[in-house]
Amino acid sequence: MNREFEPGDRIRLNGDPAEVIRTYEVGNLPYLRVYVKGGGAKTVCLDHVSVEPSSDALDTLENRVAELHPRHEAVSSEWFDLRTEALQLKMAHEQGQLLSISNSLVRLEPYQLACVNQVMQKLRQRALIADDVGLGKTIEAGLILKELEARNRANSVLFLVPAHLQKKWIRDMERFFDIDLTVADRQWVDAERRRLGEEANIWDQEGLRLVTSMAFLRQDEFQSEIENAFWDVAVIDEAHKASKRGESPSKTSLMAERVANHCESLLLLSATPHDGKGEAFRSLVSYIDPFLVAEDQDLTRETVNRVMIRRGKETIYDDNGERIFPERDVQTATVSMSPAEEQLYERVTEYVREVYNRSDQLNEPAVGFAMALMQKRLVSSVGAIRETLRRRLHGLLEPDERSLSTDATAYLEGEDLEDSDREQAEQELERLTVAQGDEALQKEIDTLQELVAMAEDLPVDTKARKVKRYIEQLFEEHPDEKLILFTEYRDTLDYLLDLFADEPWADEILTIHGDVSKDDRAQIEDEFNYGTSRLLMATDAASEGIDLQHSCHIMVNYELPWNPNRLEQRIGRIHRYGQDKEVKVWNFQFDGTRESEIFELLQDKVEEIRSKVGATADVLGMLDDVNIDSLLMKSVQNQKPASATKEELEELMEEREQTLLEWYERSLIDCSTFDAQSRQEIQSIVDDSEDVFGSEQEIREFFTRAIEAFEGSVEKRGNQLYEAEVPPEVTDSGQPETLGPFTFSRDFAIDHDGIEYLSPDADVLQALRDLVLQQEQHAGKTGMKLLPFVDQPGITFVYKVAFEDATGKTIREQLIPVYVDLAGLDAQRSLGQRVLDAETIHARPDESTVSRLLKQRDELEDAAERYISSMVADIREDLLETRQQDVQQELSDLEAYEQAERDRIQSFIDSYEQKATTGSDMRIAIRNQKQRLEQLETRIASRKTELRKREQVISLAPDIEAYCLTLPV
Repeated sequence: MNREFEPGDRIRLNGDPAEVIRTYEVGNLPYLRVYVKGGGAKTVCLDHVSVEPSSDALDTLENRVAELHPRHEAVSSEWFDLRTEALQLKMAHEQGQLLSISNSLVRLEPYQLACVNQVMQKLRQRALIADDVGLGKTIEAGLILKELEARNRANSVLFLVPAHLQKKWIRDMERFFDIDLTVADRQWVDAERRRLGEEANIWDQEGLRLVTSMAFLRQDEFQSEIENAFWDVAVIDEAHKASKRGESPSKTSLMAERVANHCESLLLLSATPHDGKGEAFRSLVSYIDPFLVAEDQDLTRETVNRVMIRRGKETIYDDNGERIFPERDVQTATVSMSPAEEQLYERVTEYVREVYNRSDQLNEPAVGFAMALMQKRLVSSVGAIRETLRRRLHGLLEPDERSLSTDATAYLEGEDLEDSDREQAEQELERLTVAQGDEALQKEIDTLQELVAMAEDLPVDTKARKVKRYIEQLFEEHPDEKLILFTEYRDTLDYLLDLFADEPWADEILTIHGDVSKDDRAQIEDEFNYGTSRLLMATDAASEGIDLQHSCHIMVNYELPWNPNRLEQRIGRIHRYGQDKEVKVWNFQFDGTRESEIFELLQDKVEEIRSKVGATADVLGMLDDVNIDSLLMKSVQNQKPASATKEELEELMEEREQTLLEWYERSLIDCSTFDAQSRQEIQSIVDDSEDVFGSEQEIREFFTRAIEAFEGSVEKRGNQLYEAEVPPEVTDSGQPETLGPFTFSRDFAIDHDGIEYLSPDADVLQALRDLVLQQEQHAGKTGMKLLPFVDQPGITFVYKVAFEDATGKTIREQLIPVYVDLAGLDAQRSLGQRVLDAETIHARPDESTVSRLLKQRDELEDAAERYISSMVADIREDLLETRQQDVQQELSDLEAYEQAERDRIQSFIDSYEQKATTGSDMRIAIRNQKQRLEQLETRIASRKTELRKREQVISLAPDIEAYCLTLPV
């Protein structure tokens, strides 16, 4: 062939499409520098390759003008539309819009979308999401993950959560977002090591989507592997549990920091990010951006705003300026014990004190832990303490020599367990004793037998009778009301069920506890929300993951949990978005006990501080690491009056309250307002986003046409329901398969369980999309349309325009159709878009006009290129301005951090050098500080290099993906 090539010539290099960059010789050998589509730039020796002129779709038409019309296979308008729609689907993820709206099965609230949009506008998707309990942090995290997934930035994902929330995350991600998570536990680790070999880093694999517990991942054996792994996205739930506190960071915080340092996108979720001290919150900020605030620098509102998104129930308003969350009224109903109940309380407390003190003397903390559990159950119900005493007595009469289970050991170490696992662990611990010798053991057995007999003589306690009367009165006066009753213990739940068995409303009782499966739990939730059952009785297994706000606004807490956060989780089941009535909460508790006095103080203090700061979550954050159990047991152990314990607790809370109020005064952690203006702003983004993938109708039409193009079929099977015969080219099995029933309607799928939703990112839709784009012989690359709104014949050139930064990450990618008319060579984007969207009139075109278009194609394309180059420059300028603003802000933060850290380290060096002048040997100390200075400079330089790369906006050469011969009717 002719070896004279010009830059820009299109060729086929060894069969692959390519574009000539330049030619040159080395000695006698001719070389060709080319850009190979999909393979990048390369230089090849012409003598060693096959080079052919490239013929695009238009080049093949010049000899077939007489036979061309919109239905002809060479210029089929149907295939042209299919191809351009498939291209649009493939690159919609880079349009800079919110895509998770159409790709998730959850009703989305405007403030949630505002959170997602705020995160997605960041240079890096790293944020502390600190919305209040009940606002949907799980949903916000799932939406952000879907956004990243659509942009091909979520290949490897790690969810790091408390153990008892693993199943909830798996359920919610699958149910709402069609995201499958694998539990990374011991079984998974062992299996992966067998599969990959002991030397492999099992955490550093492509395509992993894992959920694991903080307690599991913090084990020493995994830390070096975490240091050498990298995740596209990491999500840390209940992130305050992984914050740094005190002089010595915990294993959990060190592990969380490693994960934070080895991921691109990071979401920290916590309704209680601040504990009333400050250092824990600073550590969360540093996880998001370790260069944002130096150790000696104060946090400012501006810096906190860059990393934290925070809204409270009290700061979200509707379009009329009304708060969307109603008020709540929390009241305590005190119950006086009968003389017999008082005697049982005192005798059991005396027994608990004796065993607890002995366990303390013998350094047996597990037994002391068991006694704290017994004291908690004592103030729950006669049923709970009776069953606890019986199990302990049985355990001493028939001792179990086995060691504690893994769950029981983890529970002792403070790990949160699933409700059923927690109950099993507690029952194991109930059997532990410190009795030494037969005589001591027999004495304890005798005491337990006496206590069991006392408990059995009290079949119904005073509190149970009072709660029953309350329910009877409620249902009698308000027969349409529903009520949820929480208790901490399954024993108490069973005890109350027996008590209510003969009531006229007994057949309306539903129950949720740790042994209720997730499927049964969902059915119970639906029955309570939409059926006739009026009473839901539950343990804390129901305190997370169910929504009852549309059917219920009244709650009874049979006893108060010792963890105030758990109480807030309970209330959050009915005090959440969608509740239109004032929430009524009744806390029943025995009067005159040390526990009731402590809880009364806690509740009063929580409400007092909440009235000052307006956020319950912050007050609960103050109490997060306050060991209420320890304070109460100290009171029991030393026979201190409750007033002494209250005084100690109040002093501690006041100290933290001062810090909290100071931070609010500086506006560091207060909640931002979401009002009518905020709603309008996010709505405009939602409106722009809805058509990025295509409307529901457009997705349905593309799917139907594509299926039928490959000899499959789509049939309507009811209102919004369809069934399809999917061709073998699209299925995993390579055989035709039946799909359905399915729907294209997101709202219909949300309202009807068991109906598959064909979202824009559904696997079958993506497979069809790729199949359309892979067709040979230019199928769809050239089309012909005859349109009534076109005045002059022309060609519509469909360009793919893309931009990336210097790290190789795609910033923007989109299709731009450019129509150029034959008469004036005028290029227009708007008319080009109308051509893409329009249906052709099926008629035979004028041959001479088509012939002229093909002959003058180069002139039209030159005009299109001039137009698209101008558009590329404009788009790049807008992108560059935004990028430079973001990067300059980060560079400014980085320079302030560098200077503060440099000054701090230098002050140590100066101090040590001064001491050296007095004769002290400070060489090692000075050397260590100078090494820290060098490490700082290395880290800063690396971060600056990365930021400079992210600042660049590089336009890739616009590619013509398709042509459309565009003719007037």
